[in-house]
Amino acid sequence: MSKGISPLVATVLLIAVTMALAGVVALWGSSFVRTGLPGENKTEELQACAGGSIKLISSSYNQTTETFSMTIYNDGIQRLTITNITFMYIDRTEEKGVNTDISPGQIIMKVVENVPSGYDSFMIKTNCPNIYIKYP
Repeated sequence: MSKGISPLVATVLLIAVTMALAGVVALWGSSFVRTGLPGENKTEELQACAGGSIKLISSSYNQTTETFSMTIYNDGIQRLTITNITFMYIDRTEEKGVNTDISPGQIIMKVVENVPSGYDSFMIKTNCPNIYIKYP
């Protein structure tokens, strides 16, 4: 007669393995829901930014006064805030605050002072993370 485990021990082991697997799945699921789905504030922000768009009409740099001038057009349907402009150099980046509101259909001209020369490109950012201008 061959020996095996009793039905009671087999049932206890089966329940223990099932509970352990359920715990692993529950832990993974709760962390996925917390990090994998956008929060309420993120969803509201994305809805508020829907239909937003800006265009760079012109930009110029005055090396003598170290000023950067830009003309921006809001061609979207949302009021936006131009928050800052980041100048990218070979070895560093410099960020300058702008904080200027621009309504739909509005054209604004903004001058940024104390901009060192030699930047390779720049990025104009808004209060909406998916609405920005990078040049070139």
